[in-house]
Amino acid sequence: MRAVRIGIVMFGKRNAETGKEEPGPRELVRLAIPRRVYTQSHVDYIVEVVEEAFRRREGLKPFRFLEQALFLRHFTAQYGMVE
Repeated sequence: MRAVRIGIVMFGKRNAETGKEEPGPRELVRLAIPRRVYTQSHVDYIVEVVEEAFRRREGLKPFRFLEQALFLRHFTAQYGMVE
């Protein structure tokens, strides 16, 4: 299973003048699940993990870009936790 954040990571941009991240039009998460590999119990577990992350969302620390490519940065970006 793969997940990707679609929004600031995929379609956002860094403002060249201010250096700040400008968000994309929406913030979404895409989960890619191969059909013939995972069972229903695997999918149920992923739902539980997403629900737990949502419940703990206020206590989770954000990440920032450490390195990013000029184009298609979501494929090669490296992140670090914001302290």
